[in-house]
Amino acid sequence: MQVFKEVSNRQNLSILKEIPFALEIRQGVPGTAHFRNGDECHIGCLGCTNPRCMFFSEGEIQCPQVDGFPNDQSVHACPVEAITWDNSASAPLIDSQKCMNCGICVSRCPVGALYFSNRGKLMVNALQEKITERRKADSKTHAVHLSQIEKLIDVPRTGVSLNASDRLFETIYDKLFHLKNNYHNMIGRNLLIALGCKCAMRRIGDVYTRMDAVYSSLNGSFGAVEVEFGRDTLDASRGILDDIAVLNTRYGVHKHNNKALVICLQLPNARQGYWQVVRDVKIVEGIKIGTITVGALMFLLWNGCIFEPEEDRYYIDYDNMDLRQILCVQVDCDDIPISDKTLGIMEPMK
Repeated sequence: MQVFKEVSNRQNLSILKEIPFALEIRQGVPGTAHFRNGDECHIGCLGCTNPRCMFFSEGEIQCPQVDGFPNDQSVHACPVEAITWDNSASAPLIDSQKCMNCGICVSRCPVGALYFSNRGKLMVNALQEKITERRKADSKTHAVHLSQIEKLIDVPRTGVSLNASDRLFETIYDKLFHLKNNYHNMIGRNLLIALGCKCAMRRIGDVYTRMDAVYSSLNGSFGAVEVEFGRDTLDASRGILDDIAVLNTRYGVHKHNNKALVICLQLPNARQGYWQVVRDVKIVEGIKIGTITVGALMFLLWNGCIFEPEEDRYYIDYDNMDLRQILCVQVDCDDIPISDKTLGIMEPMK
């Protein structure tokens, strides 16, 4: 993990008197920490010296299956640079105009101090309970601080950080539609990492690598990634075939061990050639290319899920273009609270 530069200027560090055994996440309130004696409270921002809400570790932006992959070295967790550090408050500072409600930072805060208000605005809880104490910053205190953060990461979480709705996704997608191209791959990479994967993204300007990214899931599934925000997703399906060939020849990844994935902003319309190509690839090569939208990835993240393509979970094609039921099974819900065909997130718009 990158050591945050500001740590050298810290005078004091936050230390918990006790580590909670569970953390409950809900929209409208900071995360609720539960303790074994029955107590519960909201823990304010700990001012992590390695703020997970802002930075990934070097291990998270690499994939062990492709040693030497020329990945982009950016470790910024916010794909649109909406979070900076407030030195005076020793806490993250949110730019609401840039924030697109993806929920990456919320999912990574070890105590749930980052949360969404009832109106969907990203907030930071700075109020400290009696469970937290401030100690003079020295090597010993810093070691305790880091050890507690590692333990907090493993504390089980329940709940939904942001409630999906048509209006929410319309606001999010309005920002996504206007984003510059250089943010697209970063959004795909960062969402996959937040969903439990390791993901290495191609460096901007690197024409030799060709594929947008590669990912490795918690259970070891590996695959190439193409990110497509435009309307013509046919290029993405063709690009995936090239990626599969390149990973086989350069890194020895067999085509049937490649859980290739296309991340699109909106599912292609039913009459687009993308769906036919995906089905043809399955029939001819026995390869099932996964397809998922940015909105669907966000929905999984808000609901505390991981991205795991076992049993080709995210495979859809010309005969079935519906993500809704796939996500319902994963989230364990009867339906997803966004209307049919909204923005092409769960099913094609046409």
